Amino acid sequence: MDTGNDQDLLIYGARIYAMDPHDSIAEALLVSTGKIAAIGSRKEVEPLASRATRRLDAQGASIVPGLLDTHPHLLHYGSLEEPLVKIWDCRNHDEIVDRIAQRVTVEAEGAWIQATPVGEPHFFHRRSYKDLAEGLLPDRWSLDKASTKHPIVIQAWGPVRPSCMSFNSLALSKLGIDRQSPDRIGNVWIEKNTNGEPTGRITGSVTNYYCYDPYGELLWRDIPFLKRECLVPGTETAIELFHRQGVTGVYENHMMDRVLIDAYRTLRKEGRLTMRVLASQEAESYGMPWSKPREMQDFIHRLENAAASIELEDPLFRFNGVSLMWDGYCYGGAQMMRAPYLNVYGCITHGQRHISPEKAEYVMRFAAARKLRLNILSMGTQSHDEILDMVERVAGEYDIPPLNWVLVHATTIEAEQVKRFKNLNFCHTTSMAFCWGEGELMRRSMGSKVLPDIIPLRRFFDAKMPVGGGTDWGPKNAWEQLQLSLTHEFGESGYRNAGPNQTISRLEALAMMTRDAARVMRWDDIGYLAPDMQADLVVVDQDPVTCPVDDLKKTRVLQTLFGGKAVHDTGALVAH
Repeated sequence: MDTGNDQDLLIYGARIYAMDPHDSIAEALLVSTGKIAAIGSRKEVEPLASRATRRLDAQGASIVPGLLDTHPHLLHYGSLEEPLVKIWDCRNHDEIVDRIAQRVTVEAEGAWIQATPVGEPHFFHRRSYKDLAEGLLPDRWSLDKASTKHPIVIQAWGPVRPSCMSFNSLALSKLGIDRQSPDRIGNVWIEKNTNGEPTGRITGSVTNYYCYDPYGELLWRDIPFLKRECLVPGTETAIELFHRQGVTGVYENHMMDRVLIDAYRTLRKEGRLTMRVLASQEAESYGMPWSKPREMQDFIHRLENAAASIELEDPLFRFNGVSLMWDGYCYGGAQMMRAPYLNVYGCITHGQRHISPEKAEYVMRFAAARKLRLNILSMGTQSHDEILDMVERVAGEYDIPPLNWVLVHATTIEAEQVKRFKNLNFCHTTSMAFCWGEGELMRRSMGSKVLPDIIPLRRFFDAKMPVGGGTDWGPKNAWEQLQLSLTHEFGESGYRNAGPNQTISRLEALAMMTRDAARVMRWDDIGYLAPDMQADLVVVDQDPVTCPVDDLKKTRVLQTLFGGKAVHDTGALVAH
């Protein structure tokens, strides 16, 4: 697809937040050959347009640069959801069975029929299967009404646990679950009726990734929930959904392997990529049901392949280095804190590492020696202590600061740790999803003492560290992410943790998904609107800087322009 435009475009009658280093506000801009040709007052810009230039009266709408999501998992969620029966919005068991039955008519006998969870992904705080009229997922006998000749599963997605999934009778048989199965295996519970028969509902640690339970992972290894043929079409579908939110660029810096990254390369090669994509390759294998640490020879070979694949100049797809994940998230009991805390099952946890210290330091030295970008996912205070000690040790041998490595997530982090990362010239990418989805859990399990350290955005801004925002687990609404960066709301309770360590301004919040996100990505011609910058911009129905904070999530994107061309258009505004 040609991302340029054969005809110039003049947009006027708008309040344009350029998000340039001066936080300029304009009222008109001129787009030519896919880039910004001029921006300023209408009096300044309009004379630069020719008679052939198309004109768009924005009628008082607001314009911001195309949003940049620095932790989207766009490809992961898009390709996972692509083959599933969509039951997100179902209200009762009859609707679920009906939708699954429709899929049965086009699937060969014996093929697995898999459905999404019910509710709002991915934390399911606002709506879940518990909000069905029946208050729970359908049992095996209800799902048998859809088919007895296809194994059927209603999936559970990470990260919330305990979660719930449901199978029909054939699926239970294929998985070896019957009346002789124990009621509980690890942190997985097999529900049975009064006659001792499994009902088909299984609860506990049963998510299809980041399961953290051996039996839960065993079940998922027998369910073909990943389909390689869905990678490219699922990614294209997800890109369209992101365009509707005004997102024009993403940084896929976590859990990306070569085969996944190649899906983006395929779209780029075929001229179908309508998103600016920056990707990094994960060093270790983890998180999926079949994951296990890589043998050292394979580990090194993959790093060498990544180093040989660097691409930093392409206008659409770039590959910049490698990533490592040190600890995990609170719901999984994997967040590494100095003081132990209770996991969701009431057991003491110290968190856990996803990569060995030896391999982590090898990756650091590898990236430093080859001058590669390194993304380090670190969640808890103990995790930061360990990571900082390693990086500072490596920095004694290599010049780390010019590499501008990336600290990912930092769900809880102390002021002194922020300073140490700043001294190493790290930048930061975060997701308010962890405040929204896990804030109340952290307060409950770790105590109120943790509140000042939960996503302390003010500390990063005061340290002059570029901060990029990302949607990650959700809510998958970029505008709500902006809202949450201002309110620091906990989704479970509604508590707002906007203390002095967290509070930032409206423009700082918007910068996290525009100008500062581009700095994190080190992509020079996106993130703000100025002459010669890419014409990636978003026209919205309200002013995101002055509207009520709680209305930010209601922002409606009227148009998304990518390289000057509309990739999303509601038809509310028409160029002539």
